[in-house]
Amino acid sequence: MRRGSAVAIGIVVGTLILSTAVPAQAAVRLRQYKGQTSQAHNISFFVARTDAGRFIKEVEFNVDLTCDDQTTQRVGVGYGLQVPITDGAFSIDEVDQGAALHVAGDLGRLQGQGTLSWAFPAFTPDEQVQLCTTGDLTWEVEFRRIIQRAKVDAPAGHVVRAA
Repeated sequence: MRRGSAVAIGIVVGTLILSTAVPAQAAVRLRQYKGQTSQAHNISFFVARTDAGRFIKEVEFNVDLTCDDQTTQRVGVGYGLQVPITDGAFSIDEVDQGAALHVAGDLGRLQGQGTLSWAFPAFTPDEQVQLCTTGDLTWEVEFRRIIQRAKVDAPAGHVVRAA
């Protein structure tokens, strides 16, 4: 009788584990598109795909800005987003009191292209506010395979990172 009970309990537990597991289709899959802007700086898009469709999860770029007083700045920028991609096309218009980001384009299976502008207010040396902007830029990107590596045990004192 004990053996039969153990088997029955094992079947019930196994069924519960399988029925509560997240289906593989629900998992978010990421694709990275990487390339350059017309300023010859890097730009990257991380695109996620779920059963609901594709969307931009993150955009990162480096740009040169020119301010009203003709000074220049080079900055790296990253935005976490959830912008849908419909028929390959998307548009980002994020404006707040600190910056204005406008990105539009097409992201296909293996490549993409579009436009970008980014602006923000900055102080001059005499504390006057001025506008610093990239102007209108173009960009081109290509799909880059992302390889997820499993975490591996390491001896004490060593850092383990998943790439």
